Amino acid sequence: MTSFRILIILLALLTGTASASAKAAAAGPSLVFDPGTGEVLSQDRAGEPWYPASLTKLMTAYIVFDRLKSGKMTLEQKLPVSQVASAQPPSKIGMKPGSSISTNLALQSLLIYSANDMAYVLAEGAAGSVDAFVREMNATAEKLGMTGTRFANPNGLFDPRQITTARDIAILATALLKTYPERAHYFSQDAVAIGKRRLPNRNSLLRQMKAADGMKTGFVCNSGFNLVATATIDGRKLGAVIFGASSGKHRADLAEMLLVDAFGRSDPPQRQPLSGIANMALGGIVPADLTTTICRQKAPVQLVSSKELQGWGISFGTYDTAVKADMALRGRLLSASAAGLSGPAGVIRMPGKAGFAAVVWKLAEPQSLTACASYRQEQSPCDVLTPETFAQIAALTPEPPPKPKPQTVQGSDSGKTKNKKKNTKKKP
Repeated sequence: MTSFRILIILLALLTGTASASAKAAAAGPSLVFDPGTGEVLSQDRAGEPWYPASLTKLMTAYIVFDRLKSGKMTLEQKLPVSQVASAQPPSKIGMKPGSSISTNLALQSLLIYSANDMAYVLAEGAAGSVDAFVREMNATAEKLGMTGTRFANPNGLFDPRQITTARDIAILATALLKTYPERAHYFSQDAVAIGKRRLPNRNSLLRQMKAADGMKTGFVCNSGFNLVATATIDGRKLGAVIFGASSGKHRADLAEMLLVDAFGRSDPPQRQPLSGIANMALGGIVPADLTTTICRQKAPVQLVSSKELQGWGISFGTYDTAVKADMALRGRLLSASAAGLSGPAGVIRMPGKAGFAAVVWKLAEPQSLTACASYRQEQSPCDVLTPETFAQIAALTPEPPPKPKPQTVQGSDSGKTKNKKKNTKKKP
């Protein structure tokens, strides 16, 4: 970025002529850091828990980069697309089950277009299964000192157990740039070609700020618009982490503002290392949920059909509203007792007027018994639910036929919904 460009932006901020989105603060934490030294230039609530959304894919890439470095994977290697990977919701490139894709193209799709299906393809190709890959994600996070982070899937689609902090994401970004500098082009590439399609980089800052050269976007309704942004001026690279912006434009404006300010300031003689920021204890507070402000068309709590309940499970109590049940669920799943509790979780409507229950299902009997015992030691309500109980709930809870729902593209810059239009043309 030229000095003239920096001056124009700073004058706009000082005189009040900058865009409203640039001046408005994000709802979540933020951080500016030096990835070359691992030091903090500025931060706001950087140890507060937040939902990472597709910033999760940075850890997915980190592990795949390690496989490439060790020779356990190659860029030309063909990776199969499983049914589970193909079924991931958008953003995705939409490959069919049974097809295959090279590691290189899967990485481009992951980091440039934020493809959720490619996160599963890479996870299964690297570790054999998604569960094994997630265990490695958490082990790697612990090794890197990401004390406020817990992963539940490789693509960042919302799971109340998947949380991080701005501090931890900056540590991960620093490790990526330092350990795998030969892979930096994946973060700055302007588009990825999939057949005849040209899919642009989700990071609009690359088109907005000449000095920008990375790194990764993230969006789910619960988190708002997240971004790890990097820029290089005169050989010096700085990074910014933005959580909870209101749009793709907003997060890019905020990142540019923070980076321009950081490049223009004189560094103090001593700076705090990223590891010096204290993370809040896991489970200390429940992360903010921005669904009602970011995705107004979406219900604040998506009820789970009782027909989906399988296996053994546990319940964290029954509440008079779905929102209260959801709050209880998100809090309990951040407890130490939730470690290894890998079954799906959600809120269900109880039969009659009995309220709403926060439940986890698809567990084995020993796991449900052990988990509830642990929660009770924490003085938290917990009841074991048998397969027969789930069947009784399903039988007593008639449900209306599902209505078509607008689809929100997770990871997009717009966050807009896409409604599928019915084809009214008659077949010839």
